[in-house]
Amino acid sequence: MSSGPGSCVRFALMVSALSSALLLPGALVAQVSSSAENHEAFDALVQDQYPNQGGYNRPNYNSSHYNNSWTDHLAIEAGAGFNVPAGNTTTWQDVGYSINLGGGWMFNDRIGVLAEYTFNGANIPQDTLTNIGEPQGHVHVWSLGLEPIVYYKTSGRWGGYVTGGGGFYRKVTTFTQPVYVGDYCDYFYGCYPVYDNVTLSHFSSNQGGLNFGTGLTYKLSPDGKAKLFAEARYLWVDSPKTTPSAVGTGTVGTFPVTFGFRW
Repeated sequence: MSSGPGSCVRFALMVSALSSALLLPGALVAQVSSSAENHEAFDALVQDQYPNQGGYNRPNYNSSHYNNSWTDHLAIEAGAGFNVPAGNTTTWQDVGYSINLGGGWMFNDRIGVLAEYTFNGANIPQDTLTNIGEPQGHVHVWSLGLEPIVYYKTSGRWGGYVTGGGGFYRKVTTFTQPVYVGDYCDYFYGCYPVYDNVTLSHFSSNQGGLNFGTGLTYKLSPDGKAKLFAEARYLWVDSPKTTPSAVGTGTVGTFPVTFGFRW
């Protein structure tokens, strides 16, 4: 076999081609690895500058903090205020006080349902007491019900919601009379008479009722769930009127206005 300059050239080309073939996979791996590292670095930079833009293993606009823990689903309310009678209820009730306590479950950041206890108390107007010949009296209405709630604004510190529902209501009307029980004396004010209210009579009824209303909230911190609220509702209770066989004061219609705390 001849070994001239042409054979040397062909041998050199073969060695070069073989070397390129052996080195090419390593070069491709290095290039792909470098590209992935650059992409991750770029994605991290974008997330630092624009944290709500999504990305690999990062939350996007569809994520919700309600997927984090069961405590995020809890809903709690506690409040107190006053109630204003409406319609025929003004005959039997003055402006009184109201208390709301509740707890429940938020399905997401807008929709939930609460089990609620309410108590509304008011004195009977003096004109009515005079007409029926009773010295004093008051009306108490308490309830247990289910109250769906829908927040129509959740962004920012200020929010708003609508709520309403119904359940079991118990109404108790009581007539009392102050009775002298003795004198009380102390060093600073001397002696003065002491009276105690004695129940003369009362009647009650159990029935269903409905309520609905709206409220405003203010978050105590921008990203927290704790908030103050103010709300107004209309309450209707289907209590009976007086009949030949039963004593009643008729249906109840009031506007409870409540201030308090929601979670």
